[in-house]
Amino acid sequence: MKKDLHSADTLFVLLLFALFMITALFITVSGAIAYRNSAVQMEERFNRQTCINYITAKVRANNDADKITVGELEGINALCIIDNIGGINYITYIYQYEGSVRELFCNAEISLPPSSGTSLTEAKAISFEKDGSLLEITLTDNEDNTTLFYINAV
Repeated sequence: MKKDLHSADTLFVLLLFALFMITALFITVSGAIAYRNSAVQMEERFNRQTCINYITAKVRANNDADKITVGELEGINALCIIDNIGGINYITYIYQYEGSVRELFCNAEISLPPSSGTSLTEAKAISFEKDGSLLEITLTDNEDNTTLFYINAV
């Protein structure tokens, strides 16, 4: 009789330990999934906000009459910032190419391909429109989230 009671105690302890391990595994997996999802969301927000802040800073730093226009770089919609340095005209293009928002600074007389630009952040699309002094920018990230923002460009 005593032996049956001992094996029942052992079985109860083993079942309790198995339940503890299953619960611990479930909590660990749930935490890992939540962490992965929040890390992806944070990276998306970081890319979007970095792009918005960068473009806003570039426009505000060059906010003189006729320096900021909307144009094209080999058929790609681009924000063009025109600057005269030492009597030579330069253009800074901001555009989307091959999955990223890029910036290209070059002499206005030189035609460079869009692949020459420096990648700023990842994005699926970006478009620029200028109506008077209002610059409208539509940014679509890699998850198809679209952000529309406006900058006052004199």
